[in-house]
Amino acid sequence: MERIFGISASALPAGLRRLILLACVIALGGMVGVAGATGSLHMRLLEFTLLILSMMAALRIHFKRPHALVPYALLMWVVSPELRRLLDWSFRSYTDTSLISLIPYCVSLTMLIPIIKNMKQLDRKVGILLKILGAALIYGFGVGFLKYGFSSVFDLLNYVVPFLVLAYVSVSRFGRDVRDQWLRSFGYLAVIVAAYGIYQYMALPPWDHFWMTSSEMKSIGPAEPQKFRVFSLLNSPGPTGVFLALALAIMTVQKRWRAFGVVGLLLVAFALLLTLVRIGWIAYVLMILAYFLRSQLKSKLQLLMLGIVIVLAYQFLLPVLPGASQVASRIDTFGSLEEDHSFNERLHFSTHIFSAVLANPVGMGLGSSGLGAKLTQNSDTLTVFDNGYLNVFYTFGLPLGLGVVSVLIYLLIYLYKSSRTERMYSPISFAAITATLLLLMGSNVLSGFSGFILLLVISLVYLPRPGEEGI
Repeated sequence: MERIFGISASALPAGLRRLILLACVIALGGMVGVAGATGSLHMRLLEFTLLILSMMAALRIHFKRPHALVPYALLMWVVSPELRRLLDWSFRSYTDTSLISLIPYCVSLTMLIPIIKNMKQLDRKVGILLKILGAALIYGFGVGFLKYGFSSVFDLLNYVVPFLVLAYVSVSRFGRDVRDQWLRSFGYLAVIVAAYGIYQYMALPPWDHFWMTSSEMKSIGPAEPQKFRVFSLLNSPGPTGVFLALALAIMTVQKRWRAFGVVGLLLVAFALLLTLVRIGWIAYVLMILAYFLRSQLKSKLQLLMLGIVIVLAYQFLLPVLPGASQVASRIDTFGSLEEDHSFNERLHFSTHIFSAVLANPVGMGLGSSGLGAKLTQNSDTLTVFDNGYLNVFYTFGLPLGLGVVSVLIYLLIYLYKSSRTERMYSPISFAAITATLLLLMGSNVLSGFSGFILLLVISLVYLPRPGEEGI
């Protein structure tokens, strides 16, 4: 074929063509192996087909409409968990692993093409940050692979994809119109997630019920309508709460980033409350305060007016809506955290892990915790990790863990200073890094979907140089 997805293959550098071909061969070989080795062949072939189609669509979008790649990647992150649940329900076969789970990662890896091609345009400061993060990942992977095998590969992918976003936005030269489109698409997806979440809470569709009972995820409540914590299209209430909190903050602070006006805003707010994710509520408030601190006077006045509307809606509208009693009781726990079971469990866990980190300062490596740990039967692993900071040190060890945390602190200081002069994206980027530092107290939001969206918002501050916009 002379042209591939709208671009001449000969137009790509020879090294890049070889890299893409090698990656495709390795990926296809691995996926076929997994498909043939586990579960129903018919189901695996269908999953494999959907994976290939999503990757082909990503390549097509990159070459034809590159500005739409980020919204498409966000869409895949949002819908792939629900798509997996629909397939499991259709085949009446629940599995811990699915090729559908690889879709958002493979789609996001498409960003490697422009990154490799435009590496010389990478912001120098971003390059230094990525080298520090890269050193931590290489070390963590080296330590983890010897212990946990393939699970360390998946864990590496969980970290690499979010960090790719930082590099992608830095090397891309999209102007402010495109960046505003990205944030609006975030808002539209949030309204979709919120609307489905509310429907899910009221009716509990059979495919979601099947997943709740099969996965035995008891922490989200009984599999009965209006008695569980909303997870909507995503995997669990935690990621849903983080996603909705970030989207709600973005929709709140600027009208041009808002989807469906105040109605969309209230839908997202209500769905966020139904997740019962307290740290998501706190993150939303913190982002608004951080944005308020660094924004212009006009934005501050608009925020005050909108804040009054939200408070009034909470006081008068929430009590008559379904789930109000659960939300109210959850909010009441802020006043008595010492009596809250979840809070005490997290505190006990953090104390135990802190001792483990001090006892093993070199780190356990990638694959020792999180989603990757589900792929191994090693008794050394922890699938649930309720403290993001300790997870970083537990995985990468004390020296490189400090390096990762130092990168986040540097971004906080840099964005705070840059918001004095650049008032378009610096305030929202500063709000996002502030939320990141808070959310890490509850879970490791640097990896997976939460890391993808947080680093996307943080990286918006890296605008193209004058004369390079629109390319």
